[in-house]
Amino acid sequence: MTLRNHSLIKRINRGRIMNAIRIGSPVARSQIAARVQLDRKSITNFINELIAEGLVMESGKVGNIAGRPYSMLKFADNFAAGIHIAPHLCCGVLIDFYGNIIAAHEVEYPLYTDLATICRAVENLYRQLNSVHPPNLGVGLSMPGSLDLKSGVMEEAVNIPGLAGVEVRKTFSACVNEPLFLEEESRSIALAEKWFGKGRSYADFVAVEVSAGVGMGIIVGRRLFKGAGQYAGEVGHVVIEPNGPPCRCGNRGCLETYVSEPAVVRELSRFTKSGFARLCYFPADSVDPADYNRIMNDTGYRLGQGLAAVVNILCPRTIILTGDVINLFGAAILPAVREGITRNSVKGNARQTELVVSELAHVDALGAATLPLADIFEVPGYFYV
Repeated sequence: MTLRNHSLIKRINRGRIMNAIRIGSPVARSQIAARVQLDRKSITNFINELIAEGLVMESGKVGNIAGRPYSMLKFADNFAAGIHIAPHLCCGVLIDFYGNIIAAHEVEYPLYTDLATICRAVENLYRQLNSVHPPNLGVGLSMPGSLDLKSGVMEEAVNIPGLAGVEVRKTFSACVNEPLFLEEESRSIALAEKWFGKGRSYADFVAVEVSAGVGMGIIVGRRLFKGAGQYAGEVGHVVIEPNGPPCRCGNRGCLETYVSEPAVVRELSRFTKSGFARLCYFPADSVDPADYNRIMNDTGYRLGQGLAAVVNILCPRTIILTGDVINLFGAAILPAVREGITRNSVKGNARQTELVVSELAHVDALGAATLPLADIFEVPGYFYV
């Protein structure tokens, strides 16, 4: 065995042990050994290292009828932060190793704002989270757009033009003291579901967010799939009506021109006496029920029409829906979403695809916060939680 292989195997086993503690905490050394199938001596050596690094600690003893009491293990207090940049606000969370949200804050700003305003919002959020506890594990940052993770440059930002062409890693590293990790918004959501949400039980699934835009994260074999160009998942710009309304991307009839938050706001505003900028301000009792139901059915069907392409191409076991539109109107549009998928996809694929709604709060920022955790738990190409 080469030194390189020995080092790799050690990293993989360390990740498996960390994950066993995450899943079973508090847990005894013997239970970890059984789960990861390593001998107790190896487990003891790894645990001693993790305790010395301040990642793991003993949490008391539990009786053992066969001998000495078990010494139970859990994670020590370490924290990661996740900050999500959206078109109209920044959201930040502070979490522990288990995904518990210790603190959460938001900073709002005008739609399509400039870079300086966004930077101030991110810095403000970081200070608020840091005042609760420094995110010593690192800070994850997510945002919508075509983000080149290698260079850290935002190639294109349709819904946040202030970020277009910006060296994101360089710009925002100046705001934080800890290591900074980057990811695109929809892929971050998929990671949040994989670690802490409804994706925990699936090897493969897709997560679709319907908010200011429409995006998708794809998990295959517990691993984030990005495609050859690193931008896989742009379902919001699947054209469902070739002669439809213009999209900010430059095309016409994209899915998000029909089902995104601005699109739904535009439709509902036609039937209200007073305007509103965001769905959270929608006066629900101001629209005639018949008009409301028609808009919900049309929105849901259009979303299903776009997702039918996903079902035909990927045949996912599960589609997890989230985002502002889903959070507010999920119950009203889900039947139409299912109808849109069924009518526009291969029947066998549609029957095998489960449609569920996320239960995670602050899912975008939570997904960003998984990035520092992945740096500790996972071994790219070899081991994923």
